[in-house]
Amino acid sequence: MVVQQDKIAYVTGSSRGIGNALVQALINEGYFVYGLARSNDFVHEKFEFIELDLNNLNKVKSFVFNSLAENNLLVNNAGSIGEIKPVGSISNDSIEQVMNVNTLAPQILINNYINRFKNENKTFHILNISSGAGKRPISSWASYCASKAAIDLFSETVAEELDWKGMSNWHIHSCAPGVVDTQMQVEIRSSIQSDFKSLENFKSLKENGELVSPEEVVQKLMQMVKNPEQFSNVVTSVRDF
Repeated sequence: MVVQQDKIAYVTGSSRGIGNALVQALINEGYFVYGLARSNDFVHEKFEFIELDLNNLNKVKSFVFNSLAENNLLVNNAGSIGEIKPVGSISNDSIEQVMNVNTLAPQILINNYINRFKNENKTFHILNISSGAGKRPISSWASYCASKAAIDLFSETVAEELDWKGMSNWHIHSCAPGVVDTQMQVEIRSSIQSDFKSLENFKSLKENGELVSPEEVVQKLMQMVKNPEQFSNVVTSVRDF
């Protein structure tokens, strides 16, 4: 469906966690939001669900961005941590799935998004949800760390290209949300001590109330959504706000 609105956002991983909290915040800010995910139970007159499995790259490659507004936003939020085990113990399918969802699918969507709208004189913002794990090695998270490091550098390179082409109406950021109380944290705490040496550290974060809520993170992300030009660093963290 082609929607005529002043503000339009596409959000991957919209069904839960940061993605769902962001969808609701964007709607409150006047956006019509397309939620891209495998499933959905959220209903709102300014929301449309589009079923898209980011692990299916053929489906991702064929996805078409149809709607255009004065202000346009693409949020690559969906993420997968995969099997929490050291390299040599994880399955090849897990490696493939993590890289598809966290790195390849976002790159393809960004490529399609820029290609579709590069000649439009509107405002565009691409926001990739990254991770501090892309800045340092975490044992048993090798693919996840690599996938987030890749999306950070991809974002910085795209920013260089947009500047080179004089596309000042485009902005791109890759932002780490911190340690958030989401389903991914549940998966981490459900791992096995012999596979993950930092397991007790992550359990203590929950026990000590040190995890932030998706809503708290989204409050900060919305600062960037509202004023992307004020954030000069492409790769950043909500802890820097």
